[in-house]
Amino acid sequence: MEENSFETYWLQHRQTLLQANEEYRRVSDSYKMKTGADWLLFGIPFFAGILFMNVCALKSELLRWLLSALVTIVCYVICVWVKSLTTGERPLSEIEADIKEEAKKEWNRRQKVQTHGN
Repeated sequence: MEENSFETYWLQHRQTLLQANEEYRRVSDSYKMKTGADWLLFGIPFFAGILFMNVCALKSELLRWLLSALVTIVCYVICVWVKSLTTGERPLSEIEADIKEEAKKEWNRRQKVQTHGN
């Protein structure tokens, strides 16, 4: 029961709690495209997909489109991974897990105070 209450609280206040954390805001801002290198890094997947489509020797147009989309997606994932390595920060998922754990401790503390206060 108490776990469900916290999860409901977390779902309702997640964004507020995350935005209140300085580290979370700093890391989430680091994923934004701010420099020319960022634009180049995220432009590479589109160029790779177009190049693959032009170079691919398959006769089936649909298969070429699908494979080109797959190449674009894989290149995008690699570029996001490279971007996350260059920021030198912890992943957002780790930071969010820490914030959730802190919120849960605070939630439990408040529940104990309310229980003992009544």
